[in-house]
Amino acid sequence: MKWILFDFGGCLDSDGVHSRKLFLEQFQLSTHIMNDFEDAYTYADQKSITQSLLIHANLQEMNVIMCELIAEKLNYIDKRAINKVASSITDIQSFYLNRNRSIIMYLSKQYKLGIVSNFSGNLLKILTDFSLAQYFNFVIDSYHVGFNKPDYRIYHLAISHCGCDVREILFIGDNPDRDIIPPHSLGMKTVLINTLQAKSLADYTITSLVDLPAIIEFSHKGMV
Repeated sequence: MKWILFDFGGCLDSDGVHSRKLFLEQFQLSTHIMNDFEDAYTYADQKSITQSLLIHANLQEMNVIMCELIAEKLNYIDKRAINKVASSITDIQSFYLNRNRSIIMYLSKQYKLGIVSNFSGNLLKILTDFSLAQYFNFVIDSYHVGFNKPDYRIYHLAISHCGCDVREILFIGDNPDRDIIPPHSLGMKTVLINTLQAKSLADYTITSLVDLPAIIEFSHKGMV
């Protein structure tokens, strides 16, 4: 194995919890809103991309904008509660990004690393802010390339960046449909971060990125 490729959301900023679920949980804690949240999150996600609202945003700014758009769709006007939700989400994501830095640094000494993520144009800024960008040989932010996972074009682009046999690439993500099926079908080894230990096509399933170095060592011993 020469390359390790990562998803970002739900992979580097949490232990398998997608941002949609994280936003829902924090909104419920602070506002007790439950109805129509899925539609509101989709609205915020799509509007932030189509109107390029996040391309210069840091993590906190991104979460504030997303929370404001969700609240706009829900007709919720308590700005103090909205800012509290955004700060709580940022605190949680910051914890994981800071924790995972040592893991990324360790892996970068042995492998080349990349990121392939459905994001909003500001991924490189966030990685830089958290002193992570220096460890990745390339970062593919879907906003800048014009197509999202599970579109196979984004994976072919990643493979071209790696410049090696696809069987020498390991992909890690939290979504079975977007992060596991396409790279697995292309011949990559795959690792699913999933706290529920749900079955998938992934070669390995872990509950935290902390477990990744041990999985890699295990596979190198020929015990696949």
